[in-house]
Amino acid sequence: MRKIMFENLIRNLKNLPPCDFPDTNKLQELSEDMTLKQLHTYAELLVQKGKANYYYGRISLRNGHLLT
Repeated sequence: MRKIMFENLIRNLKNLPPCDFPDTNKLQELSEDMTLKQLHTYAELLVQKGKANYYYGRISLRNGHLLT
């Protein structure tokens, strides 16, 4: 994903309240075009917002899709 697009996505997600977050399928779709560094930043944000789980060093979405 392009750097500018990624930065905009992260900024927008940080400002969203948890109830307005996209569903897990959309979050998974967004993650498919990211570099590993972008994916790590994205995954940490999702854990902070409660949309992903951190389990034994791995981060997964609520639908079970592993991000890292």
